[in-house]
Amino acid sequence: MLTLLWELVRKDLRIFVADRKSVVISFVTPVVLACFMGYLYQSTGKPDQPKKVGIYLVDKDKTELTADLVQRMTASGALDVTVTGEAKASAKVSRGDTALAIVIPKGFSAQAGQALLQHTEAPTFQFLEDPSKAIEVAMAKGAIIRVTMQALTKQVYGPSAPSDESQMPFKIAEKAQAAPNTGNTSLCAHAFAGMGMQGLLFWAIESAMTLLREKKQGLWRRLRSSPVSPTMFLLAKGISSAIRAFVILGVVFGVGFLVFRFQIIPTFGNYLGFGLLALFAALMSATFGLFVAALGRTEEQSRGLSILAVLGMCMLGGAWFPLSFLPQFMQNLSKVVPITWAVNGFDGMIWRQQTLADALTSCAVLLGFSLVFAFVALKRIRWEPDAA
Repeated sequence: MLTLLWELVRKDLRIFVADRKSVVISFVTPVVLACFMGYLYQSTGKPDQPKKVGIYLVDKDKTELTADLVQRMTASGALDVTVTGEAKASAKVSRGDTALAIVIPKGFSAQAGQALLQHTEAPTFQFLEDPSKAIEVAMAKGAIIRVTMQALTKQVYGPSAPSDESQMPFKIAEKAQAAPNTGNTSLCAHAFAGMGMQGLLFWAIESAMTLLREKKQGLWRRLRSSPVSPTMFLLAKGISSAIRAFVILGVVFGVGFLVFRFQIIPTFGNYLGFGLLALFAALMSATFGLFVAALGRTEEQSRGLSILAVLGMCMLGGAWFPLSFLPQFMQNLSKVVPITWAVNGFDGMIWRQQTLADALTSCAVLLGFSLVFAFVALKRIRWEPDAA
């Protein structure tokens, strides 16, 4: 009995070791993921390398105090300040390019000084916030309040300024840069977009495994003797896969709309943009499945490589957490990942107040990925079950 058990175990181990690429992939996948997360947590947790929060500042007052304030914000080590106009600052926050924009109103310096000395009506900072980046906003807000108090007390009291900052001579008006009634559900909508895309790509992997099993069983070889061409075969597979992916994505978002009460911004352009994004995201996932099937030799190799690719795209594409959590070079790298464009596009149609033109840009990029995947699949498809 023990001998038989050992032979069965040895047989499985020999099959596993015989496929060297599969063995390598089995070890590389968890190692790469662990290194990625370890680097991420290490880089964000170093006390000597604090991550700066990028903010845009609109200075309508243009006084010596506000110039000093900008200088102090920049020197604080916590903020990366860009001075610009109000329209550009608002657009940057709406598009998710930055977490926060600050508008300093005209007359702020004089009113704040009087409020500090005479307890008169305090002027108001306007904070334009990205609701999906609450952690960054909170970090920036603390630094802004601190340096503003330092600049004000120096102006009013001089070098001997008191250290008591309990009474702020200014107020803060916070405004989420999101569609009405969506500020509290923006992160939820983002999560559904990210997990929906991740689900589509994992479903595409299973679809590819089905194709590889058909190839192994000789179905592809039998099709070779029929009038079905490789192009027609891939086209049919792609269309059927895209239809199923579109339905899956519709069900995912349907649950979100019904249970979590987020909704598409109620304009014709946003409804149309959302539908087009869902269509092109489904097409991209379908062609990704064909791409995996055409390149794969065995199910084991293909599954391991494609899972690694999908997990990498999800991490870099903001499907698991906001892109702002990543180092800057990874945020730049995320632009070559299809999930980034899909997730950002859905965010734009649901709560970021973007337009149909923004959705069309994302659709064009997703279409480009689809064409690349389909082209490679068409060039690499082999009819024989044992072909390279």
